[in-house]
Amino acid sequence: MNKIIVISDTHGNQKLLRKALSKEENISHIFHLGDNYEDIENNLDLTDGKIIYRVPGIYHSGYITRKLPAILEINIEDKTFFLVHNIQDIVPINLPPKSIVLFGHSHHPELNLDGNVFSANPGHLKKDNDRNSDASYLVIEISKKETTFKLKNIWGDVFKKDSIK
Repeated sequence: MNKIIVISDTHGNQKLLRKALSKEENISHIFHLGDNYEDIENNLDLTDGKIIYRVPGIYHSGYITRKLPAILEINIEDKTFFLVHNIQDIVPINLPPKSIVLFGHSHHPELNLDGNVFSANPGHLKKDNDRNSDASYLVIEISKKETTFKLKNIWGDVFKKDSIK
């Protein structure tokens, strides 16, 4: 089984970033969906041995100049993940069936199944509350039977859950 923590919009808040990373055990992958994705670099004690993927936010110079990809396609087990900061960079018509789109930018956590595409936003770790949303992150667990998505608050409590086969 693979266990992924998905974080976004950390905006330099090392306290909340470290709190989220330290709440989860047996993480195999970390996905950072932009806005200060460099924040993850300062946490080797919590990220060592984990596979890290990240995309830039819309104000990152690498995004603006297109020197960094706005979208990453990642395959883990038999699942295809598309990582992006701004959901508007994804063209839904071109996504393969059963794709999983992970995005940030809005600071609002959500889980959504739309046809054959599952999308999720982990929320933000900018501050305790931003844009009327509490700090949150997403944990994805992939097993042979299903993939489970758990939105968690900064204390590690699940407040929304969904799964796909």
